[in-house]
Amino acid sequence: MFFSSKKNNSKIKNKIELVSIHIPKTAGTSFRNILKNAYGEEEVIRFDISNHQEVTIEEKVLKSKKLSKKIKVIHGHFTYRNLTKTVALSDNVPIVTWLRDPIKRIVSNYYYLEEKIIEGLEDVKNGLGILSKLQKTLIEYARVDVNCNRMSKFLKGIELEELAFVGIQEYFDEDLLYLSQLLGLTNIESLKENVTNNPRRVFNEINKEVIDEIKELNIEDIELYEKGLSLRKKRVQSSSWNQL
Repeated sequence: MFFSSKKNNSKIKNKIELVSIHIPKTAGTSFRNILKNAYGEEEVIRFDISNHQEVTIEEKVLKSKKLSKKIKVIHGHFTYRNLTKTVALSDNVPIVTWLRDPIKRIVSNYYYLEEKIIEGLEDVKNGLGILSKLQKTLIEYARVDVNCNRMSKFLKGIELEELAFVGIQEYFDEDLLYLSQLLGLTNIESLKENVTNNPRRVFNEINKEVIDEIKELNIEDIELYEKGLSLRKKRVQSSSWNQL
């Protein structure tokens, strides 16, 4: 579909049937477990590629250039460009991803990381002092370049129209149903995991000036998200699938 037919011995060989690009805080953990229910526990793996193209499977470094024949789905944190540089995929392998309102995605990511830091500190009394020194505020976090336009960075090199499926997290259950029909999957159930506590309350309490600056910092992601919404609307309107 998007890959060169030329063989590249430096790339990881596989029998992959589906690729899922997991942009952080877009319901990816829930989606991975849904895929495990649909394909089988051993057929779906967490597959991450670092910016240095180091590959980890279930958080362990992969040393081989070949994946098990059992593996049908790779799902994890990797950019499209790193995917094409690292993995030898057949031309017809579908690639899917989920998008989310960019501002809410950043806010959710920030508070999720904050929760993880607090959980990791054994001494709560000292921990709060350490946290105040090490932890950035929301706007400081949002200003770091790696955190700006993150969805666009993950998908750089491919247009949304070229992906087999682009889900919108805000329509998770409905889009999941569409995807199950598209891929002919059964045993699809909606699961929600790694959800930030009280996300609506947290978002509503953020200063308007902070929200406005985050918007300015993520113009590309806002445009990408709006395009995703537009494609979704066209899909719903033109499809015989009308459960929405």
